[in-house]
Amino acid sequence: MSLPDEPPPLASFVQEEMIDGLSENLGQLLDLLPPVSRLRLLAFLHLVEQPETMKATLEVQPSGLLRLTLDTSVAPCKSHQH
Repeated sequence: MSLPDEPPPLASFVQEEMIDGLSENLGQLLDLLPPVSRLRLLAFLHLVEQPETMKATLEVQPSGLLRLTLDTSVAPCKSHQH
């Protein structure tokens, strides 16, 4: 019986540092996005986390253009209304 493949401690440390750096940079990047882009990203994340509350329509045109339309019947809470 062979031992499970475990990354060496240095590789694990580097991976954790990269994840921490990426998380920090993404947070800063989100602050720079316009409100409509943040709203689109939030809607997509909502689709991933709670797919049963979202209706998604994917439209593919012959030119290769993709359009993803997300719709929900769930009303936003007061703090998230614009």
